[in-house]
Amino acid sequence: MALLLRENDVEKVLNYREVYDSLVRAFKQLNSGLAANTKRVRTSYHGSVLTYQAGGIDSYLGFKVFLKGSFISMLFDENGELLLITEADLLTRIRTGVISVIAADYLAKPSYSHITVIGLGRQGQFQVRAFHELKKGVTIKVFSREKLELEVEQLLKDGFNVIKAKDYKDACKDAEVIVTVTNSKDPFLKSEFLEKGVHVNAMGSNLPERVELFPEVLKVASLIVVEDLQQAKEEAGDLILADKMKMLDWNKVVPISSVIDGQIKRKSEDEITVFKSLGIGLEDVVVMKILYEKAKKIGLGTEIVVKGRWSPESEKK
Repeated sequence: MALLLRENDVEKVLNYREVYDSLVRAFKQLNSGLAANTKRVRTSYHGSVLTYQAGGIDSYLGFKVFLKGSFISMLFDENGELLLITEADLLTRIRTGVISVIAADYLAKPSYSHITVIGLGRQGQFQVRAFHELKKGVTIKVFSREKLELEVEQLLKDGFNVIKAKDYKDACKDAEVIVTVTNSKDPFLKSEFLEKGVHVNAMGSNLPERVELFPEVLKVASLIVVEDLQQAKEEAGDLILADKMKMLDWNKVVPISSVIDGQIKRKSEDEITVFKSLGIGLEDVVVMKILYEKAKKIGLGTEIVVKGRWSPESEKK
């Protein structure tokens, strides 16, 4: 029997702290060769793009596919038995918010408390929620070029205390961590906006033609961290543009697994660090593992029979 989970089931089960701890563990395993990630694959047809990403950890393998805002994930055991089918939009938003907090915890100055979130769309609100949930007492400043008043009103209504910035420069003032989470095609974050010692989480698009950071930001950064090096070379528009402009030293680009495992770290409080996130399949599998094990334990979801194997009638008897 496989479990089918709807978004409301996901909302009941997922816990930010559990996702945080599980992702940290997973990246340590990835660094030791005990977990696997497959770079993203895209299929384009008639103006639509189907995206597939996969990974494996412990005794689980799984994948997520998405197309025009629809997200579906599936989890298997090592023997090919389908364990879980889940709607995965909320899953994606929560794990993206959590990986942003993890990157800040490992790359920003110790005891940071002033955070800026630029962009309040589908993912931006969950950046605010993740930091509020996991970093109690932090100050969060927000800015968005579109629907700022409406989104801030919703955050305040939901009990999240945020400060509204008037522009990009004001948003970056006094920030110790800056999160950009937009679909911008043109860079907007300039190095002149950045304070000494700031850490930047560039969480926006995973398409090479979209860019949030001016190349100068990557030039002045002492450390640039990504989830998957090969995927970053193909998809990270910020890095691709900086490379074309001869403003990127690839020797500064390292996997977050080596940072979380303690091999690489910030060297001084004054240096600027960057995490360019693209989202990877392993992160989705980690969250599916949490969903499946918790849902089975508490009896949540709908059991369905999906074998994925054809057998002649004589063998079914």
